[in-house]
Amino acid sequence: MDKKETPKWLLTSEKREPLRDGGAFLRKSAKGLLGVLKSVRREPTPPGRFAFSPPMRLALAFFSILLVSASYNFVFVEIVGTVILVYLATLDARVLARILALPFEAFVASLLILAPAAILWDQTRALVVVPSKTLITTTILSLLIQSMNWNRLTCAFKFFRAPDALIFIFDLTMKYVVVLCEICLETIEAVLLRSPGWDRRRARTLGGVVGVIFLRAQRAAQEQFDAMTCRCFSGVYRRYWAPWRRVDFLGVAFLLAMILLFIYFEYAKRCLT
Repeated sequence: MDKKETPKWLLTSEKREPLRDGGAFLRKSAKGLLGVLKSVRREPTPPGRFAFSPPMRLALAFFSILLVSASYNFVFVEIVGTVILVYLATLDARVLARILALPFEAFVASLLILAPAAILWDQTRALVVVPSKTLITTTILSLLIQSMNWNRLTCAFKFFRAPDALIFIFDLTMKYVVVLCEICLETIEAVLLRSPGWDRRRARTLGGVVGVIFLRAQRAAQEQFDAMTCRCFSGVYRRYWAPWRRVDFLGVAFLLAMILLFIYFEYAKRCLT
């Protein structure tokens, strides 16, 4: 009786080793979306005992950014920057790193953009003034965002009688940033589970992901419209009455002092000289 040889397919190993590329683009996209979700859902920084009310914080941030951007005299910019630096020195290291992440990126980007002008056309003042203003204004904006929830920020807008359409767009945008990020993560995870290994049709895969997200976003928008219609939403937001705190008087004094300093350095000092 002849001995039969064992088939080769029984001797081959069934261990599968995916190729290197294994959905690297989709995984990086998912990582970026997780970062966006984490930043949106992050709890605000505790304001502390001597915190201004949300409308006062919004007013201080708005006028600070406006005056710093419009200031021609760099001394005023230095004064505002010094006040912000003193306040940042009182914060925790983790909170400070989170606040300064975006302003530092904006500062470096403005330096890189203006570096050729400073080198070729000797625009050294622009190289100093513009990045400094960028750093200060983005730090103020980051402080405002990190210290308040989005709903509090919406209420602060309504306190100053902002148009209902603007508040409605802002409110829905912040909500659907989270919703669309979750849809994107679910779709990317489904694609990665169904297509392990090397993806030779990346454009087609990306097109499928975008198409699914578009269809689900359209359905979510229709559901949102139906829900608001059933609840008789007319697009009108009631005015928010924030409780007035004693520390808000200090905010008003600081705001008036900043406006007076701006007028002095921009007009009075110029007229005296």
